[in-house]
Amino acid sequence: MSMQVELHEIEAAARDYGASAYVLVSSNSGPPRVTHSPVAFADGELIVTVGRRAAAELAVNPAFSVLWPATASQSMSLIVDGTVVGSVDADGGEVRLAPSGAVRHRPAAG
Repeated sequence: MSMQVELHEIEAAARDYGASAYVLVSSNSGPPRVTHSPVAFADGELIVTVGRRAAAELAVNPAFSVLWPATASQSMSLIVDGTVVGSVDADGGEVRLAPSGAVRHRPAAG
């Protein structure tokens, strides 16, 4: 089960999960890259930090997802999809991301 989160509600929703999340970046050469990063917000965009390999993948394919897993106080994960804003430094570092959609998603029953 999932519940849509409006773009203007992402920052407030993310506060309930903590200051860091997993950044998932597509890879043309194998599995996705996953980086754990602090997440900041400015002007409706997310600001995350990535390493060289994730930066290289984002330069080729600017699509991303950010995942805040379910916690003891939050029964649903928060997942945000979007694209990179501006350029990506080949050495990694801060990247600005524009969200295009977000959902709260309940973990599968196990």
